[in-house]
Amino acid sequence: MRDEQPMAAMPLSLAAGNIWSLPGRRFVSWHSWGLSGAGVFDRGDGEGVWRSDQHRLVFSITPRPPMLLQLDNGPATVLHQAPASIAVYPAGLHVRTVGANSRYVQVCWTPELYRAIAPHLPGPPRMDFAFSEDLLLRQLARSLVEEIGQGAVDRLLADSLMAALAMRVAQRAAWPPPGPDLPPPRLRRVLDYIEAHLDQELTLAELAGVACLSPCHLSRSFKQAIGTGPQRYTVRRRVERAKALLRGSDASLASIAATVGFADQSHFTAAFRQEIGTTPGRFRAASAA
Repeated sequence: MRDEQPMAAMPLSLAAGNIWSLPGRRFVSWHSWGLSGAGVFDRGDGEGVWRSDQHRLVFSITPRPPMLLQLDNGPATVLHQAPASIAVYPAGLHVRTVGANSRYVQVCWTPELYRAIAPHLPGPPRMDFAFSEDLLLRQLARSLVEEIGQGAVDRLLADSLMAALAMRVAQRAAWPPPGPDLPPPRLRRVLDYIEAHLDQELTLAELAGVACLSPCHLSRSFKQAIGTGPQRYTVRRRVERAKALLRGSDASLASIAATVGFADQSHFTAAFRQEIGTTPGRFRAASAA
C-alpha cells in the first residue's frame, strides 16, 4: 500500500554511475556470478539513496514500520509492508528511502541477462517500479540466497533460479512469455551431455547451447518433458552414479564426490541424503551387509 506524503526536496544531482548510500549498511551474505548477484543485508535508521545500472528486487525479512519512498524527483509515498511484499527497482532509477532498522533479501541483475536467457525475443523488457505481493518471487529469491549462502555454489541451480526470477519479473511487466517446447532429439542431446559431463560443473547456459534454445526455454521445457528441472535431474544422475561406485569400489567418499561432480564431500552427503534418505556411508555399509 502506498500513501502520498510530503517530503523535503532533495535534488538527485548525483554523478553518473552506481550509488548506494545507506545508514548502517552491513552485508550478512553476498555472492555475485555472471550477470547476477544476491544476498542479505541490514540497514539502519535514516535516509538511503540508490541508483544502479542493474535491476533490483528487495524485500524485508524482519518486521518493519512503514517506509518513506521517493522515486527520481517525484512525490514521496509511504510503503506499508504486507507478508508477501516485494519491491522491484528498474535499472537507472533514482531511489530515496527513509526507514528503520531492517534486514533485507536483495537480488540484482543486469538488463543484459534477458538477452542471455531469452535471446529470441526482440529486446529487454520495459521495467517499471513495482511494489506488490508475490509469494513466488519471494520464494525464488529466498531459495537463491539460501543456495549461495551454503558456500559451494551450484551454478546450474543458481542460474535456473535466477532465470526463473528474472522471467517472473518480466512477465509481470507484460513481456512476451517463452514459446516452443523441447523436441525429443534435442532433449536426448541434453540428457546425453549431462551424462557425459557429470564430473564437471554444468551451467544452464551450457545446457541451453546443447539444446539450441535459450536458457529460459530449456529450463521450462526440460521440466515439462522430464518432470523436474535440469539441476534436480543432474543431481539425481550424480547420486545414481555415486550409488554404483559405493557398491562397487573402495574409493573414499571425498573421491566419489569429486568423481560424480559434487563440489565437496559435504555437498555430496547432503544431496545423497535428500535423494536416498540416508548418508553415503550408511548406504555403503548396508550394501556390503
